[in-house]
Amino acid sequence: MPDEQYKKLHPILNEVTQTYIDLYTNRPNEKTREQLIKLENLLHEKLEALRKARQE
Repeated sequence: MPDEQYKKLHPILNEVTQTYIDLYTNRPNEKTREQLIKLENLLHEKLEALRKARQE
């Protein structure tokens, strides 16, 4: 219950705190997402190279 009282008394501070918590909690997920995007790009490049090689 004290958390609910704190939220009511300090809504902006509570939101700022929650934003920081979310950023630090989701940071590993963001790094993983960036790595997957890089791997996806690499995969597309390699697939394109294979398609060109097959056509020649």
